Amino acid sequence: MLKVVSLTATHDGDLLFSGFDLVLGDGDRVGVVGPNGAGKTTLLRLLAGELRPAGGSVTAGPGTRVGYVPQQMPDPEGTVGEFLLGGLGELAEVTVRLRALERRLAAGEDVLDEFGVVQERWTALEGWTAEARLAEIRQRLDVAGVPDELALRAVSGGEQARLLLARALLDGPDLLLLDEPTNHLDAEGAAWLQEWLRGFGGGVLVVSHDRAFLDAVVSRIVELDGIHDEPQDFPGGGYSAYRVEKQRRWERLLLDFEAQEKDRRRWEADIERTKAQARGVEVLTGLGAAAPHLKRVARLVARKAKVRERRLRRQMESTRWIARPRSRPPLTLAFPADEEEAGEVVLKVRDLTVAFGDRVLLDAVDVDVRRGDRILVTGRNGAGKTTLVRALAAAGGDEVAVLPQTDDGLRSDATVMEFFRARVPVYVDDAERLLAGHQFGPDQWGVRTRSLSAGELRRLVLAVLVNSPARVLVLDEPTNFLDFDALDVVEEALRRYRGTVLTVTHDRFFAEAVGYSRRWHVVAGGVRMS
Repeated sequence: MLKVVSLTATHDGDLLFSGFDLVLGDGDRVGVVGPNGAGKTTLLRLLAGELRPAGGSVTAGPGTRVGYVPQQMPDPEGTVGEFLLGGLGELAEVTVRLRALERRLAAGEDVLDEFGVVQERWTALEGWTAEARLAEIRQRLDVAGVPDELALRAVSGGEQARLLLARALLDGPDLLLLDEPTNHLDAEGAAWLQEWLRGFGGGVLVVSHDRAFLDAVVSRIVELDGIHDEPQDFPGGGYSAYRVEKQRRWERLLLDFEAQEKDRRRWEADIERTKAQARGVEVLTGLGAAAPHLKRVARLVARKAKVRERRLRRQMESTRWIARPRSRPPLTLAFPADEEEAGEVVLKVRDLTVAFGDRVLLDAVDVDVRRGDRILVTGRNGAGKTTLVRALAAAGGDEVAVLPQTDDGLRSDATVMEFFRARVPVYVDDAERLLAGHQFGPDQWGVRTRSLSAGELRRLVLAVLVNSPARVLVLDEPTNFLDFDALDVVEEALRRYRGTVLTVTHDRFFAEAVGYSRRWHVVAGGVRMS
């Protein structure tokens, strides 16, 4: 279905990756992973034909339909119905023309010939199945209750993610390119998507940081690690198998490097001994105490030392010589401690009622958050989880630090340094040190936030949150867009944190790793506590 040969991608003149080769066929399930900013979304856009590569080629098989599901709604204009209808491809245009001709015929206009041609094309495209297909996909993705006339800007992040997926599935794709498809999906939606992909006969290439999803869906991992120019291939399993094999490769490379360094030190010591021997002979010769043949020995010894030195240099410069194994600089998090007495009510809302038109999200909700609580907030997409935690955060004022679900309003012409210092009042030297601890090096301090990847922007917001004076953390889908290294560190930091945490997440791995003492399930306008 898709053949990729020596694909190369750049961003602002910097190389992202090169030498990417891939053949994707029926039933293939490939996961693409890697740190934020390594080029994963760029890769999908290249494969979908939205971008031109700096080198190499992407060739789709004859008649192959490619469905591309981006991370976020590219243009949230228009209505839900218009957006979904566009997913029918040519059939959408033909259906619109057919309905218009039907109205003209009903009005008595002579357009019967044109109507016949359009109706024939509609029949060839099996237009009669479109309505049923649309209804089935909307039902399965839990967007059947979202009105066609509702503006896209008015739907929740989770509903937007489902609409993106629904639109891609409507065209009956042979190949699916999915960019973080479980972001904003609730547990039921993610489970449905996993099951649906198991029955999908075409090929799937998915960029994801959802560890449970990767384990359930893919059989091969390709990593863009931001260190090597070439992608690293991990066949034979999902996330768990990839992590085991990645660790094994690292340990083997480290052992090879250490053995090589030991051999290099032995060579250098041998060369120095040979040079010292040659210098000793030269000293004796200069004093006249050596026979003439010793002069020849001295020259031979010196030549031997130079030969060995050249051989060692050539070996170190050869492609077979192992460079010191590199890894990304660690992300360091140290959430603020809360030394106050546990049990005090720090956040509360009373009689909270929120409605959008006739749709009631929360109906007279009363909740309390006590100091030291670790609360997991769950519920279906659109149930009101984000609305609830936003109300609690507003009630807490400066005492609450919020990690929002989306990056709305965060992208601007402000640089990384300006964004950070506008929210964390520190000197420049301290800001540089703190940003470096969050994997923002000197080359990124002057980068504008609108140019950051979704994961990089999320990491920057985390840097602000961690260094704020707040003692209550509200995390809305904290795992969205974060890479595996960042997830590991965030989970460890939250395990150690002894403050108050409210977390909205669908990530089972994350919830279990961090732990929680209370659970709020938002359903039917209320909150069920356990």
